[in-house]
Amino acid sequence: MKNIEIVDPKEVSLLERVTEVYVREGLKKITMDDMAKKLNVSKKTLYKYVKNRKELILKSTIFHVQRERLKIIEIQEKELNPILEHHELAKFFLATISQINPVLHYDMQHFFPESWEFLNEHFNGFIFESIYKNLKRGQAEGIYHDQFNAEIIAKFFTARVDLVFDGELFPGESNFGEVYLQYLTYHLNSITSKKGKDILNQLDFKQL
Repeated sequence: MKNIEIVDPKEVSLLERVTEVYVREGLKKITMDDMAKKLNVSKKTLYKYVKNRKELILKSTIFHVQRERLKIIEIQEKELNPILEHHELAKFFLATISQINPVLHYDMQHFFPESWEFLNEHFNGFIFESIYKNLKRGQAEGIYHDQFNAEIIAKFFTARVDLVFDGELFPGESNFGEVYLQYLTYHLNSITSKKGKDILNQLDFKQL
């Protein structure tokens, strides 16, 4: 994974707006000319930070990942019980997922492999570790039952969550929020103990 930290306030501000455009409209059809017009900036401004569209998409992906990591860490530091932690994370993810254009997943996977690889390394690294720690803590606290291997289930969850954003698999969805909630509640119901079920039954994930 590229170890690129984006800290320049002007670049951060620009990438925030760039990312909003890509999330809303997809990647493939947005040229550098298009992006400059949508942001009401000159192409010279864009080329100050990147060499080409490929690099702009990669930096946008890195920016998204950095922001996501910070939010996840912020939630983890609250030290909520593992189910409530999932509930808080779901609020954050739904706010992002609801904005995603169905073509984004396809565009990145098929036309921008470097960005796709970076995103997958994020899922297989940081996201996997986050899920694994949640599972182990839940088992230690008796909130999850002990009839599963935490490492295997963390890998399974991480690998399959990518399908939530697959516009080809879920072509009828205008956004993927409902798909994600179905996947998350399926996951939680399969791993919770009786103690965990009592907590889970008090939460309404559909009202996030």
